[in-house]
Amino acid sequence: MPYLVDGNNLIGVNPSLEIGSQESREYIIKKLLRFHRVTKKRVILVFDGAPDPFPARMEFSPKNFEVIFPKFGESADDVIRRMLRQGMILVTSDTELIEEAKKKRIKWITSRDFWHLISSAKQEGKEKPDWNPTPQEIDAWLKIFEKK
Repeated sequence: MPYLVDGNNLIGVNPSLEIGSQESREYIIKKLLRFHRVTKKRVILVFDGAPDPFPARMEFSPKNFEVIFPKFGESADDVIRRMLRQGMILVTSDTELIEEAKKKRIKWITSRDFWHLISSAKQEGKEKPDWNPTPQEIDAWLKIFEKK
């Protein structure tokens, strides 16, 4: 299942990162690229604001990894709403986007829980993340996969 990630929301869960900062965006991209290489899951990362030196849509050598910036006058939330489909996992803590995902019966995970997940991904070259989930992480995953 591909992950549709609210980039600024993910930045917001880490107090050492700054929303709107190019360095913070690059840090998140690198962290998600590592997660992608380990899990082989498709990642679509959507940031608010204008890209600094990047085009509005970036595709990396792994074709299943994209970074998208909204068009002028549009928000990341608008882009996420438009892209939200069955078979995806939405990554956000935005209550409006979560409600929309629930209405469409789309799986979701909070940015904080996803941060813990991607932080457990090993360095490139390792096959599987070494992850010992906490009870809160187990509860979060159970919520994602429970049948409604």
